[in-house]
Amino acid sequence: MIVEHQVAVEPLLLSIVDAARVFGVGRTKLYELIAAGDVDIVRIGRAVRVPLAALHEFVDGCRTSRVR
Repeated sequence: MIVEHQVAVEPLLLSIVDAARVFGVGRTKLYELIAAGDVDIVRIGRAVRVPLAALHEFVDGCRTSRVR
C-alpha cells in the first residue's frame, strides 16, 4: 500500500490578477502601486509576477500605530 501525503504549498509568486485578488484591489490599482515602486515585481521572460512577500511588505509598511 502506497500512502501519499499532500502538502499545501503557498506560492512564492502570483500573477497580477491573483495578486490583485489577494490584495483586495483591482488590476489597475496594483499596476499603479508597481509603477510607483511601492510593490516589487519579478520578471520571468515576458511574465510579470508579484512576490507574495512584496504584498506582505507593502501592508506592513502601511500599518500605523494607534495613538491613545
